Amino acid sequence: MLTSEQFERARQMALRLAGIELVDRHRELLYHRSLRLGILEGNGLNALLSAAEEGDSNAGQRLISLFTTNLTGFFRHREQFEIAAEHVRRVAQHREARCFSAAAATGEEPYSLAMAVTELFGDEEPRVTILATDIDVEALEVARLGEYSDRAVADISADRLKRFFTETTVNHWRIKPTVQRLVEFRALNLNDVTWRDIEGPFDVIFCRNVMMYFESSYRYSVAERLASLLAPDGLLILDPTEHLGKAGHFFAPAGSGAVYSRRLALYSRKL
Repeated sequence: MLTSEQFERARQMALRLAGIELVDRHRELLYHRSLRLGILEGNGLNALLSAAEEGDSNAGQRLISLFTTNLTGFFRHREQFEIAAEHVRRVAQHREARCFSAAAATGEEPYSLAMAVTELFGDEEPRVTILATDIDVEALEVARLGEYSDRAVADISADRLKRFFTETTVNHWRIKPTVQRLVEFRALNLNDVTWRDIEGPFDVIFCRNVMMYFESSYRYSVAERLASLLAPDGLLILDPTEHLGKAGHFFAPAGSGAVYSRRLALYSRKL
C-alpha cells in the first residue's frame, strides 16, 4: 500500500497538475494502478513524484495518466448522442455546427457523436466539426489512431461496424476516414489558467465523467468557462451521475439525462 507520505505527495500533485481531488478512498486505487504500471518497483513512485515536483513535464504526464480514469466507451448513454445529433441537425440547417468533447480520453465519445450525426444526416458529409480534447497525451494518441479492439466495439451494431469501421487485423477495427475527418484532437488541461486556441461558441459540449473528480473551486471555474463557450441555444451534456454544484446557476435544465442549456443572462467571452 502507498505510505501516508506518498499518498499526500500524490494528492498535492493531482491537485496541482489537474485540479483533481484525491481522498482516502483513492489510496488503494492508486496503489493498484501504480503496481500495474510498474511504478512501485524499487523507488519508482518516489522518483516520479520528485521529478514532477521539480517541474519535469514527462513525469507530470506519467502522473496524470496515473491519476485519471480513461473509462469510456462507444455510445455510452446512447440517448445523449441522439439528443446531441438532433440539435446539430437543427443548427446545420442554417450554418455549420460546432461541437466540443472535453475529456475525450481515447476517442470513443467524439467518434460516437460523429457517427450519430452522420447517420441522422444520411450522408458522409454532415455540416459539423468536433473538437476533442484531453489532458492525457497518451490517450489522445490512441484516439488519433482510431483503432480499437473487439472488446471496445462489442456493443456496436453490425451495421455500424460495416459503415464506420475497417477491420485492420484479427480482432481490431479502425475508424474510417469519413468519421475521423470530422474530429480534431488536441491536448488541453481543463484547469489551465487559459484555454489556448479554444474559441466558442459551441452548439454542443460534452463534458462527462471529469468534473466529478475536481476540487470544488476548480469545478466551478471549469463550468463557468464551458458556459462562456456555449452558444445561447447550445447544449451542455454531463454524465447522468454528475451535478454542477455551485456552478448550477450558469445553466438551466434542457431535458432529461443531464442535458443543460446556458442561461441567457450569461454573455460569451473568450477565456
